Amino acid sequence: MPLSQLVPWLMIHGLDLTLLLSELFSTRIGAFFGMDVIISALVLFVFIGVEGRRLTVQHLWLPVVATCSIGVSLGFPLFLYMRQLTMEARANVK
Repeated sequence: MPLSQLVPWLMIHGLDLTLLLSELFSTRIGAFFGMDVIISALVLFVFIGVEGRRLTVQHLWLPVVATCSIGVSLGFPLFLYMRQLTMEARANVK
């Protein structure tokens, strides 16, 4: 669903990051949502790094790319799925 808003904007304006940030933070409510998503993504990256290394989850770059290209709504559940597969694989080995 996030892409349903981003793709039409990109079709009109292209990848103009200055304009994107300007429009995102042009109102207080937009800034609220923008900061929420940015902070959530940063916390997710820390979680992926710490938890991923602790459990030696393979391909940690994948949820990072998913978060940067689609959003936290894809990156977070993808990492949790990858984490769960790693934990189940370890449980089956023991």
